[in-house]
Amino acid sequence: MESKKKENKLGAKSLRRGRPKKEKKKLSVSINLKLTEEDYNIIKERAEKLGMKATQYAREMTLNGSIKSRFTLEELNLMRKLAGMSNNLNQTAKQANKSGFTQVSIELAHIAFQIRELLDDC
Repeated sequence: MESKKKENKLGAKSLRRGRPKKEKKKLSVSINLKLTEEDYNIIKERAEKLGMKATQYAREMTLNGSIKSRFTLEELNLMRKLAGMSNNLNQTAKQANKSGFTQVSIELAHIAFQIRELLDDC
C-alpha cells in the first residue's frame, strides 16, 4: 500500500501546519507542606485574586519567587464592561450615520457618563 502524504504543487511533501502542540510535563513528584488554617487562607485568597488554584500559586512562588501578574478577576470584569460599552458606542455611531446625529446625542452622552464612572472607580 502506498502512503497517502499530501504533496504541494511543486511536488514537495507538505509539512504540518498550525500551532505546534505544547509539551505537557506530568507533575509526578509531590512535596507535602503543612500550613496553619490562616496561612492556607492567605495563599488561597492571593491565588483567587490572580485566578489561580492555591497549589498552582504555591508552585509558582516556590520555583520563581514571584508570579507574573495576570489580570485579576476585577480587571477582567472591568474590561468586559468596557468592551460592552464600546460595542454600544459603535452601534450608536452606526445609527447616527443612518438617521442623523441629533437624535443620538442624548444616548451618546449617557454612554460617555457610564464610561467616565467606570474609569473613576478604578
